[in-house]
Amino acid sequence: MNNREGSGMRHPEWASAQRRSAAEWYRDGRTALAGVWAYFYGIGGDVDEMAVDAYLHELGELPPSQMNLLALAMRELDTEAMRELDSERMADT
Repeated sequence: MNNREGSGMRHPEWASAQRRSAAEWYRDGRTALAGVWAYFYGIGGDVDEMAVDAYLHELGELPPSQMNLLALAMRELDTEAMRELDSERMADT
């Protein structure tokens, strides 16, 4: 069965691509692991910091719901960082 959501199973290529994307985001140094995990946990993540660390280093997998929640956390962290940068730019003018 190739149902991505209904059965709880993900298409392997899609899951691999999402894991690679998360790992690239993490390697770019946008946020430290503790910050990523704390934000993820704060919005409902329910895997431990070690599981997130393994996932961000492409050494482990997460359940689909947790992958999606971590992706959301990373997008929201990026949005917050952009707002802070914009505020700093406005303060400099």
